[in-house]
Amino acid sequence: MNIPTNARPSTRILKDLLKVRKELIKVENSNQPFVSNIDPLMKKDYFLSDALVRYLCYEMNIEINLKLEEGDDDKEEVELF
Repeated sequence: MNIPTNARPSTRILKDLLKVRKELIKVENSNQPFVSNIDPLMKKDYFLSDALVRYLCYEMNIEINLKLEEGDDDKEEVELF
C-alpha cells in the first residue's frame, strides 16, 4: 500500500489513541480519579486499540481473525464498598 504515512487510517487512529491516553493519564493523576471519569476513556482506548490493530493488519496484508469482546457492557457491576 503506497499511501503517505500521514494519510493512512492507522496513523489517524494512533493520533486519536494518543490523545485519549494523555487524557487518561491526566484524569488518573488528578485529585479526583473517579471511575465515572476513567471508564469512558478506557472504553475509547479499548476500541481505538482494537481498530488500530485491525488497520495495521490490513495495511501489512496480515490475515488475523480478531473477535471484538464487548460483553462487559451488558452487566452491571456491583460495588463492594
